[in-house]
Amino acid sequence: MSKRTRDAEDEGTTIDDEHPPLTLPHIKIRIQQLIGRLPSKEETAALKSASADGHTGGGESGGSASEAAGGEKLDNWCRIVRGILRDYNLVLNFVAIATYQWEPDRPGHTGQSLAALKNQIQSSTARTNIVSNDISRILTPTLSRQLTKKRIILSTTTTTNNNNKPDDSNTMDESNNTETKEEIYTYEQIVSDPEVLQLNREQLCAEAIYKRQLVVSTMEQMCTCLDDYGKAEIGASDHKGGFSSMAY
Repeated sequence: MSKRTRDAEDEGTTIDDEHPPLTLPHIKIRIQQLIGRLPSKEETAALKSASADGHTGGGESGGSASEAAGGEKLDNWCRIVRGILRDYNLVLNFVAIATYQWEPDRPGHTGQSLAALKNQIQSSTARTNIVSNDISRILTPTLSRQLTKKRIILSTTTTTNNNNKPDDSNTMDESNNTETKEEIYTYEQIVSDPEVLQLNREQLCAEAIYKRQLVVSTMEQMCTCLDDYGKAEIGASDHKGGFSSMAY
């Protein structure tokens, strides 16, 4: 398939959450869409200021309110970025589908280019995983099951024993009181080390701008790599065609 034919097919093709990419140009479009969904620089920079306000808020109630607002902003930021990185790693798996060719039929130059593309994908995944791991330590901290409440319920049951007594007997019935004790335990999942969790949150707030830029630069570099591979593929096809046209 020629480049002109591929470009003609790419025009008018919808790429979104419901339509996965199946060609390299489509994969590039999808990556660019994910870049546009990242939180803005201003939103990311606000995490650091919100974290600082939470520690310097006036009064106990003011500080608690600031910490709650800053914590909610950080959690939302983490969820958005985590979802985008998951989509990005999923999209990269389509590169192998878009570039598949039976190895004996692949020219040597394109084989080298494909190896370079695979190396770039591995490097890209490793860099984005750095951010993913930091986010996971905040959204999914280590939990432990702990007893938080214990209730003891005491109840008394009275039973009357009138066996083996004549009907006209005036003696009182014998009664037995039985006490029953029921224990109810309530367990909850508690963060194992709240201090470490707080440290991780503060660190991510301080580094959020750098982490966002790392994700943006990595995705943009991946788009450039896809373009470079496409150019190399076209050049190898033209090179191969030139040799075939010289055959007698």
